[in-house]
Amino acid sequence: MPSAEAHFDTCQTPAAWRLFDQNHPPCAATSLIYLLEDSAGRLLLNDGEPLYPGGLYIGPQTLAPRTEPGSSIQGIQISTTATAVQRLCKTQIPVVIAPGSRTRLLAGQIDTCDSPLPWPGALIDLRLDTGFPWTSPCKQTARVIVIAGELHCGDTPMPAGGEYALSASATLHAGQRSHALIWLAPPTSGN
Repeated sequence: MPSAEAHFDTCQTPAAWRLFDQNHPPCAATSLIYLLEDSAGRLLLNDGEPLYPGGLYIGPQTLAPRTEPGSSIQGIQISTTATAVQRLCKTQIPVVIAPGSRTRLLAGQIDTCDSPLPWPGALIDLRLDTGFPWTSPCKQTARVIVIAGELHCGDTPMPAGGEYALSASATLHAGQRSHALIWLAPPTSGN
């Protein structure tokens, strides 16, 4: 049975975040751009500067990023007001591996774990094996895009391709091997 995958196009809220692929590359805008680890090819940023799979860029783009011919890329673009350019290569991003899960903290902070890239809240790349749970480590609401597979929050299925809102400290369960991007809201004062 083929696993469900997200559609990489302009369906997501453009003001917040959008998935991209080689057919629908990122726009010329000031944003955070993350190229998923399993991409096959590079994304060429301003002046042909490459962004490799698993890497992250934040800052302005005066030209629309482009892909190399024959590339198969996937990623996310999030609008931001940041004006300074920052880059992280795959090896600079903190990774937490636990039974049944692999979590990359792309940006921000969760408890005592900090990404080198400051961010309001946190941005996470999560992979879960079938049957394993993941509980949000913060008492913050979250937005989730399921990239592949299917997650569940309680009795609510969250199939690939959908964008979902989660309440604070929600627990996700993988109905099948799954991949999701999670954006935790910035903490409110008093948390």
